[in-house]
Amino acid sequence: MNQRVLVHLHKARERLKDAEGLFSLNRYSGTVNRTYYAMFEAASAMLASLGLEFESHQAVISKFGELLAKTRKVEPRLGHHLKVAFDLREDADYALDARADIPHHIAEAELGKAREFLKMAEIFLKAGGELGVS
Repeated sequence: MNQRVLVHLHKARERLKDAEGLFSLNRYSGTVNRTYYAMFEAASAMLASLGLEFESHQAVISKFGELLAKTRKVEPRLGHHLKVAFDLREDADYALDARADIPHHIAEAELGKAREFLKMAEIFLKAGGELGVS
């Protein structure tokens, strides 16, 4: 794996640990923030393994969906998980209404999705980007 892939993967693992710590402190908005970034960095690692780097979050989400989820190199639902995680993070970080209050069950579900996403990314990267689903 090249250096950029390794850096993104390291960041993904760190963000997941941060999310777990925040969840244990009942900090659910912070949890969804960190779970999104864990998935974002994992997706960025996968795209970097294909020689691609992007400046914006929307570009990473879009290209992950286009190149990996829609082509079934990864489970298509993981592309959806990444998009939902982005939207939840936006709500948690910026909303000034009830959307900013992230309940326990949502944070817990996002934590599970982030763990699954990172595990899938690690398998994908170990397989040299040749992971495919039927």
